[in-house]
Amino acid sequence: MNPLSTIYGGLVRARNAFYNRGLLRARRLEGAVVSVGNLSAGGSGKTPFVMLLGELLKSRGIRFDVLSRGYGRESRGVLLVDPGGLPQQFGDEPLLIARRLQVPVIVGEDRFAAGHFAESRFGSQLHLLDDGFQHRALARDFDIVLVTPYDAQDRLLPGGRLREPLSALRRADAVVLTEGAPADSFPLQDKLVWRTRRGILPHNV
Repeated sequence: MNPLSTIYGGLVRARNAFYNRGLLRARRLEGAVVSVGNLSAGGSGKTPFVMLLGELLKSRGIRFDVLSRGYGRESRGVLLVDPGGLPQQFGDEPLLIARRLQVPVIVGEDRFAAGHFAESRFGSQLHLLDDGFQHRALARDFDIVLVTPYDAQDRLLPGGRLREPLSALRRADAVVLTEGAPADSFPLQDKLVWRTRRGILPHNV
């Protein structure tokens, strides 16, 4: 293994251990938080999946928003995405989501502050956390992780594309295999299940 990947992996495991043991604490919003994320540093279909979930929530009449860091933007702080704005202001993906869903999309390095803004201004019942699996500073009620068949053979950064080892999938509530691959192509088949919990989403979603 790449020595830098070994060091990176040790830092990731230490950080997760701090959260697991309560040495680092996640802040909780009033509304439910559903996170959509992945293991790799790259595309795995998160944005289309967020938009798919958003369409489902809209069809159920649920008042929700989308929280994103806004990668690639030149601005800083918590901002409400203007669908007519520029990628330099908000980032490509938040802008695409805002234009498609026509719901509040808030970008901010501090996702708790972004969610608090959404609740106070829009009365959001639920927050979709885009690319949120590694953002453990914000407590969530349901973690969806998108994986590809390549993740199972990949390595940790910087020697590969994985931001966390496959063992991190133990934190997930649902694992979605993307890119049209058959489920038996993924070695951790026991994780490819949708574990539901009661009382998370309003209106019995």
